[in-house]
Amino acid sequence: MKKTFLKLTALLGLFLLPFTAFAEEPIQSLNKMSQAMRDLNYEIAFVQTTPTNMDSFRYRHIKQGQKVYAQLVTLDGEQQEIIQRGNLVSYFQPGSSAFTINSGEIVDALPAVIRTDFSKLSQNYDFIKLGKDRIAGRFVDTIRIVPKDDFRYQYLIFLDEENSLLLRGDMLDREGKLLDQFRVVTLYIDNRLRGLTDYLNKVSVPPLLSEGKQESSLSINWKTDWLPQGFDLVRQNQDVIDGEVIENALFSDGLFTFTLYVNKADSTAAKENTWKQGAYTIYSEVMGDKEITFIGQLPIAAAKRIVQGVTFLK
Repeated sequence: MKKTFLKLTALLGLFLLPFTAFAEEPIQSLNKMSQAMRDLNYEIAFVQTTPTNMDSFRYRHIKQGQKVYAQLVTLDGEQQEIIQRGNLVSYFQPGSSAFTINSGEIVDALPAVIRTDFSKLSQNYDFIKLGKDRIAGRFVDTIRIVPKDDFRYQYLIFLDEENSLLLRGDMLDREGKLLDQFRVVTLYIDNRLRGLTDYLNKVSVPPLLSEGKQESSLSINWKTDWLPQGFDLVRQNQDVIDGEVIENALFSDGLFTFTLYVNKADSTAAKENTWKQGAYTIYSEVMGDKEITFIGQLPIAAAKRIVQGVTFLK
């Protein structure tokens, strides 16, 4: 009897082991993706698609020692170019003066999921491995990132089986409707891309934009009483446009972001406005003599609750 029990226990252990390993695998795959996007030398052509628009880009990424070089170029219409050299990112756009900002990465057109801290994200999302697929002629592992509440969207991502690079990312609403898609069309990996740094170093560095008003000197007299779990304040600023002060605060949970704007209400402003396009929601509401506007990647119900939770300090 004892031998039978021990045998059954051993078999049960063998049966459970793969499931335990499988449960840990999605976050390990996601962390490998983040590292690959940071450390490999690669070139991708990709399309970014929303329900109403599609744009195509080429992105090149080179790492030399601890310094990162990158280039993002539009492939449709007039050429627009963004160049990263270390902690400086420069923007070149037709009809506008080129400028440079302090930043350690290019964020335009690239999905936020490649910059996410997945250990922190796991507090508010579940990671589910779905199996294999094929993107851009390459085999991929498919992982679904599902929120644990109803106040944010979900992600379906496809990681190159060989090198862990992100080849596709679908942002979906709770019903599975596509809101935004990043999809690689061609992929090129080679250390010879390091030669691109010679070109990037020869491009003149445009003027560096001055920093806005520092947070320590801000005098903001409002606060948010409710945020979805995991969202934190990233930064807050005051801007003056046509003599009017507009206060804004950026929030993020590491995957999705939104900004709150507070300004003096116009006498003709509607009591409430809602606009939705793809992943972005714009919701505004007038409270007393102030207009509060939400712009970001959350469902309308969450946007409305956040705005209505803003209170003003006396």
